[in-house]
Amino acid sequence: MSGTLTAGVRHLRHEWGRWWRVEDQTDTHIAHRILNDQYRLWQRIHQRTKAEVAQNISLLKQQQKQSTYMQMQRMQMMKQMRGRGYGYGGYGMFGGGGSSPMIAYRMMQWAQLQMKINNEEFEHTEITPGMLAVGRGQLRARRHRTAAGVGAGVLLLWAGTWWISGLVALVLLGLAGAVFAGMTAAAGRNPAPRRPPVPKLLFVPKKVPEHTELAEPEPEPFPIREAGRDPRRVRECVELALRKEGVKIHTMGVPEETEWGWRVPVTLAGGTLGDLVRVLPDVCTPMQVGENRLTAARQDPENAASVLLRILLKDPFAEPLPYPSRPPGSCTITQPVSLGLSIEGETTPVVLAGQHVIIVADTGGGKSAMVQNLAEFVTACRDAVVADIDPAKRGLRSLAPLAVLTARSPKEAEERLEELLERARTRIASMPPTQPMWEPSPDAPAIIVFVDEYPQLSKKAKKTAIDLLRIGREAMVTLVICTQDATEDVMGDAIADVPGVRIMLPCRQADVAPVVGRSDALSRGWLPHLLVPSPDKRDPADAGRFYCITPRHRDPVLRYVSPLPADEAERRARERLAAGLPRLEGTGGGAIPEDAPEIARLLLKIFAAEGDPDELAVETIADHLVAVDPSVWGRWEGQENRNVMIGQTLRRRLREAGLDVTPVRRTVGSSRPSYYQRADVLEALA
Repeated sequence: MSGTLTAGVRHLRHEWGRWWRVEDQTDTHIAHRILNDQYRLWQRIHQRTKAEVAQNISLLKQQQKQSTYMQMQRMQMMKQMRGRGYGYGGYGMFGGGGSSPMIAYRMMQWAQLQMKINNEEFEHTEITPGMLAVGRGQLRARRHRTAAGVGAGVLLLWAGTWWISGLVALVLLGLAGAVFAGMTAAAGRNPAPRRPPVPKLLFVPKKVPEHTELAEPEPEPFPIREAGRDPRRVRECVELALRKEGVKIHTMGVPEETEWGWRVPVTLAGGTLGDLVRVLPDVCTPMQVGENRLTAARQDPENAASVLLRILLKDPFAEPLPYPSRPPGSCTITQPVSLGLSIEGETTPVVLAGQHVIIVADTGGGKSAMVQNLAEFVTACRDAVVADIDPAKRGLRSLAPLAVLTARSPKEAEERLEELLERARTRIASMPPTQPMWEPSPDAPAIIVFVDEYPQLSKKAKKTAIDLLRIGREAMVTLVICTQDATEDVMGDAIADVPGVRIMLPCRQADVAPVVGRSDALSRGWLPHLLVPSPDKRDPADAGRFYCITPRHRDPVLRYVSPLPADEAERRARERLAAGLPRLEGTGGGAIPEDAPEIARLLLKIFAAEGDPDELAVETIADHLVAVDPSVWGRWEGQENRNVMIGQTLRRRLREAGLDVTPVRRTVGSSRPSYYQRADVLEALA
């Protein structure tokens, strides 16, 4: 009950404010009041004029009557004079000769004026915005005077009642409080704003006045969901919303219903696609759709006036395609892989062989899903490998054990990029003059280098990466650059539009033009900055939605990449690690003996996955072991002694297999981590 009373008090206070400020009166109310005032004023003047004319005619009639009477008197006197022997010619000595012709003439004039006044009809003066403002101000002043008079009267009545009898005054006060409480409760239960009726016009106008109920109202835009599935209503909704924002439309085609909303072809009569894109946020409001749910793109490259609007009423990617099954070694890097599904239900095929990629996304934009999509495909290829460079975080996560090279610090990133650049130069130098590009194979695979958190690389590492961008394509050593900021001052150079494949997930507006490579990218319909990144895992928002530029795709079409579940990524990583990965040329240490114990085979595969280095830290080996079999090696995840327990278990498993392999310790700063040497494992097997 208290909540109802509180809501009622709030509503009554709001309604009082509206009444005090005359906000309950629309322009139509004011216009009707002004027109009625004009009519009343005309009526008063008209009636007063008619009365004056009638009075003048009446006076003239009296004068005429009197003149006629005088004429009759004179004629009688003339007869009497002739009977007495006084004969005079004409009218005799008394002059005169009937009623005055001047009186008749004036009566005729007044009669004509009376007829004109009787036939006169009221003609209103058109209402102007200035007149509306004056009329509203006059009504406000009148209400203020009324409120002041009523307040003063109530105070005087209260004072008089209290002077006569305090008890009666208290009773009246209680009744007033009860009435107010009843009004408050009623207002709290039904807090509807007061809508006073529009005063009726006191006359029938010859022509329709502006700002009145008689005026033909300009159709107002309405929410597109009110159109249902009727294409005509949808076309009307879109046309009204566009015209309200000043968009000049020549023709509008028949809207096409889709699973996610509507496709509406529009031909502009003026302006450009950029002009339309700029007002799209304002068009979304009357249509009641989200800013990132209304897009515009050129429909016909040969016709600048032809535009296609896409209106999303449902999630177009609610049912994405299932993640494809790719057994180990079942793919080749020269075949296309789909980046994701478009809003039109089409895949986005891209050949990664010899292709640099840039991925731009804010935190929560779905960058990890895109990286996992690409890395999962590359690791299923029999002629390609991945290098995992992330100076700040965990890189490829569940797929990290499949990388042939790994870097987890700016210093390691420098070293790995220099190694890759040197390998690219070596490959180019070794190719015959007639061979245009490196031909990937299981023994000399293409290298796809995933570089996450690119802005955190050192200047030297960025310079090396730029050198790889220049020559890596020819050597099949290509980069997948991931960044949250694609501007030149952060990237270290204007390279955002260099890669042949450019992917924009939810990102900043400042990143769009550098990646698209056009200063007018926004006006051409590239709107990834309107996509909303995911605030947390429970709210996906627009994470995974993206726009892209590839050799086959040049139009701003919304697309979506499905995330690879973590458990499935781990399963595929274990499967591919067990099946064996392609080996970089010049890093082989011979085949693993077939009779080697399982733990030794697993350890040597981990060395191979890391590029067969001379030694590996227990921490790195532990990451691979957990990825291969988390049920055995993942029991200590999240614990401080995780690496120690995995190291002890690994050493025990080696002893149980009859292998005497003792890790060595290295002093690194204040710690002394353990390392296993590859030569020791091979020697123990021998």
